[in-house]
Amino acid sequence: VVFSGFFQAPRDGFYTFHLNSDDGSRLFIGEPTIRVAVIGPAKFPTPRAMAIGENLQETENGAWAKIEGKVTEFNLQRDGAEMELSAGGQQLRVEIADHAELSAASLLNTRVRATGFCRGAFTSDGASVPGILFVPGAAQIEIFKSPETARGPRETNSGSLPLLTTASAVHRLKREEAQRGYPVKIRGVITSVLPEHQAFVIEDATRGLYVEDHSEFRFAPPEIGDFLEVEGISDPSLFAPIVDARRVRNLGIGKMPEPTQPTWDQLMNGSLDAQYVELQGIVTAVLPDGVMLRTRGGTIQIGLRVTGMEPADFRKFENALVRVRGCLYASWDYASHQVKVGEIRIYDAAIRVEQPAPEDLFSSPPKTPAELLLFDPQAGEFERVKVSGQIIYARAPEYFMMCAGRGLRLTMKEPSGLRVGDIAEVVGFPELLGNGSPVLREGVARKIGYAELPKPKKLRPDDLLLAAYDSTRVEIDGVLTGVRKSGNEQILEMQNGVRTFVARLNRSENPAKTLDVGSRLKLTGVYSGQGGNKVAGQNLTSFELLLGSPTDLVVLARPPWWTLQRLLVIVGVLICILAATMLWVTQLHRKVEERTTELGRQIQERQRLENQRAMEQERARIAQDLHDELGSGITEISMLAARAKSATAPDAKRNAFLDSAGAKAREMVTALDEIVWAMNPRHDSVASLVSYFRLYADRFLGLANIAWQFEGPTDPPDRVLDSQARHQLFLAFKEALTNVVRHSRATEVRLSIVLENDQLRVSIVDNGVGFSPEKNIEPADGLANMRARLDKLRGRSEIESEPGRGTTVRLSVPLHSES
Repeated sequence: VVFSGFFQAPRDGFYTFHLNSDDGSRLFIGEPTIRVAVIGPAKFPTPRAMAIGENLQETENGAWAKIEGKVTEFNLQRDGAEMELSAGGQQLRVEIADHAELSAASLLNTRVRATGFCRGAFTSDGASVPGILFVPGAAQIEIFKSPETARGPRETNSGSLPLLTTASAVHRLKREEAQRGYPVKIRGVITSVLPEHQAFVIEDATRGLYVEDHSEFRFAPPEIGDFLEVEGISDPSLFAPIVDARRVRNLGIGKMPEPTQPTWDQLMNGSLDAQYVELQGIVTAVLPDGVMLRTRGGTIQIGLRVTGMEPADFRKFENALVRVRGCLYASWDYASHQVKVGEIRIYDAAIRVEQPAPEDLFSSPPKTPAELLLFDPQAGEFERVKVSGQIIYARAPEYFMMCAGRGLRLTMKEPSGLRVGDIAEVVGFPELLGNGSPVLREGVARKIGYAELPKPKKLRPDDLLLAAYDSTRVEIDGVLTGVRKSGNEQILEMQNGVRTFVARLNRSENPAKTLDVGSRLKLTGVYSGQGGNKVAGQNLTSFELLLGSPTDLVVLARPPWWTLQRLLVIVGVLICILAATMLWVTQLHRKVEERTTELGRQIQERQRLENQRAMEQERARIAQDLHDELGSGITEISMLAARAKSATAPDAKRNAFLDSAGAKAREMVTALDEIVWAMNPRHDSVASLVSYFRLYADRFLGLANIAWQFEGPTDPPDRVLDSQARHQLFLAFKEALTNVVRHSRATEVRLSIVLENDQLRVSIVDNGVGFSPEKNIEPADGLANMRARLDKLRGRSEIESEPGRGTTVRLSVPLHSES
């Protein structure tokens, strides 16, 4: 018996227990050895003031303490709440027993003082610091209001606009709001000075803000590090809200703020304009006014202004690992006011070299493509490797290389002059994402020899989507289904079995001879896998074959006499004969119809109108479904393709855009399958509905890694259910599963479909976080649509939920008795 808790023996006798545990087990028989009794109330002791990250005495295993910090995380748990406090770059975990009246909306990004029992923890160097704070409840959480909130909005002399006292309050203003000229009064440290614009950047506890100095002291600009008080009005400026300063007071020397560590998205979207930041990366190239910096997120162009240095001095940082600290300015277009993606400026910067540039790049550790996937304690985003191999395809700046039978893609930093067949050493930064071969970025190459190309591997139909062949020479047979031109390439559309693929041939020097559609060809080229993602567990979705020259193409057989054109001619003749026959039959029917009675014509006319009305309604519904399901998807794919073709998009982003387009196309195929199922009258039965619901739940929940089980009859009754009822019920069922995946955080779903008393009942039960139906929540379109669909069928939808106990959705539809 495996159990937890206690066991009560009903009578005397012998009992045998088998206990299993990962750290030992004990069974206590008899009364508990520890008893607890409440002897009266008492006050909490006086808390000791502690700071996050401070060193504790070795004897301090725990103490009643009060600790201040900024709430950076807040999560509700089954038995309380948990939040994270941050101060001075250090973090502290806080567990709250009674979280009533506390919420993420009221706590996140606010400064609080928490009182509770603090337990120490050891750092990696053996120092004892506050590790976790146990807080009894909300009464021990004191929230510090910002100056603007604590004092309330102060009115201007005109009594129309409130006074803004933080930089973030100004930064959040919309353009039309900033145009109104809100009064501003903030204090902060100067992080950047632009004397040529009579401007500076001031940063308070909330963020940095650009200030144009229109005060009487504007001809004596402040210095970096000064602590200033600025009074002025808001201005929308041309990019982000700023302050027109009317009065500036220097209050003394300030302390520079802790720099923000930007994410890649923040660097791209310009949201950190006028923020004090720090970036780490490798200087891959030196520009006339800055550098190209390879960060962990990607490579970005940075315009630099460093006191005491000229742009030519940046040469000493090339290929070195550096940290750049300074004030970030977004790069934007003065005509459109839009951000220049991939470009930023950092002024009043300080550059610290963390790792000097190697004297010889080719002294980097040598590796094969297979060894890039092995454990290496030195591997990292900023560690170069050297790979030696043979170039098997070249289209600068991208190259394909084979080394020890494995493939590798290369992206060169500068023109290399390498040709197909060259043996070369290439040094660069490896990337292992995607589902194909590794990629070496920012490559620097040198030729060390030449050899004949390796013998290609002949692929079978079952091997066409194996990632192991990516960036290697392969041989594939197939049937030519189409030929087209694209720029300087000739595109061959091929088919091998049920699989189709594309072969690309450069036409710049030796264009391929005219090929007949339907010919069987043998192609030899470089396998280039498309789509797929190892991290997401997705295999390759397609591939291309890169041909080096027309000699890589051999015609095995010409197309048969039965070509598509001849077949169309014969089909056309048959259609004409059939049309003439149908015309003769129509004439006979017309004579018969003229002899029918007036009553028969009226009945037929009424039936025709009813059928036409039903057909028009069904066509309208199908057209609406196709528009809703496929219209937006096609538009999105077009937009993703356009962004992927953008010359300014990084390679990583292009792959992400193409992956997103592929995923959207698969979603559209699924949506089309749903529409076809709803239209097909062969599925107008309860049995077909149950089968399709199970298939859809397995596919949809499987993609979300949510386990599910079906509860219901394995052989449901074959009752008739018309297509409209099936369609509306499926859309409601689909909405319910979508809500489970998006909002419930569930790990298991139970699906039940039963037929009781001419009522078809569908139940979806999850073990997610649930919600409280009694609370006022904003109306959800999905739930409203679900109820509306069931109302059309004279059915009913019910939702039961409780926080922490999951959600139950019940759908009930009446079935009409069979005639």
